[in-house]
Amino acid sequence: MSGKKILIIFAGICLLLVSAVILNPSTQHTSLISKEENSSETNNSNERDIFNSFIINNWGNANHKVNVELLDSKNNSEFSKSYTSVPGESIEKKFPVTPKSGEKIVVTLDNKITKTQTVEEGSTGLSLYIDVDMVTSDPLGLSIVLP
Repeated sequence: MSGKKILIIFAGICLLLVSAVILNPSTQHTSLISKEENSSETNNSNERDIFNSFIINNWGNANHKVNVELLDSKNNSEFSKSYTSVPGESIEKKFPVTPKSGEKIVVTLDNKITKTQTVEEGSTGLSLYIDVDMVTSDPLGLSIVLP
């Protein structure tokens, strides 16, 4: 091959490498912005959907089974469902019925650790945050946020 052909091939390879390095991060950044914009648009249009909901956040590095149950004042189950929580991901769901004062939300982690949160009076529209592996000494954390 002549020196001119080798120089053209070398320049082409360099351009490809430079464009891959420059365009790849900007493509990822654009896709992240798009996801955030879509998420905020969805949240704005469904603002009422955050009420009477629970959010499972897995802060650890292992999958966990999380069971969420809503018991009425007579300890009858109104709702019970299990979810597989993956590290670094959140699961956001609405309760199919509105939790009322005196009812209990029972959360069980890996069929081993169970915590109960009682719905207090004036807790209409609550959001229950379920934090998995946020604190090593306490792998299951529950907190209620009111509107």
